Amino acid sequence: MTPTPWYKNFWPWFLIFFPLVAIIGCISLFITAIGNGPDMVVDDYYKKGKAINLELSKFEKAKALYLHGDLLIEADKVRFKFNKGDTSNIHSLKLSFYHRTIQAHDFSTHLTPNANGEFTAIVEPYTDGAYTVFIEPIDGSWKLKENITLPSEQSIAISPEYK
Repeated sequence: MTPTPWYKNFWPWFLIFFPLVAIIGCISLFITAIGNGPDMVVDDYYKKGKAINLELSKFEKAKALYLHGDLLIEADKVRFKFNKGDTSNIHSLKLSFYHRTIQAHDFSTHLTPNANGEFTAIVEPYTDGAYTVFIEPIDGSWKLKENITLPSEQSIAISPEYK
């Protein structure tokens, strides 16, 4: 009687199967982890901290100018109107939407004034979710910030209080 070769038996394949599945799982998990890194990690925390201090001075300038306004976001249009404050030198605004967790959903637009004293712009379709909105003039001398959730049916009050 001749013995059967090892590769025709069940048990060697059964014993090879589990380590092979573990190796393939580790490789696929490693490839997934490399390809999907977090968006919020920063390399140089010191520079980022200095930039945050500069940003805080911009919020203080908006507070000194006593700027308040209402932001209305519709499906394809954005309107912003100042209620209070010194708006004499504002010719155009930059409106930036930063998604809380997914950087790919961030977008920005430029608002131009119309005859009613409102600043308006047409926006591309956006993804619903939680956003942080920054409003600043083109020269970047001051900045307003508000946390919002899109879509929003009513106007959002924007104030210079840093939150």
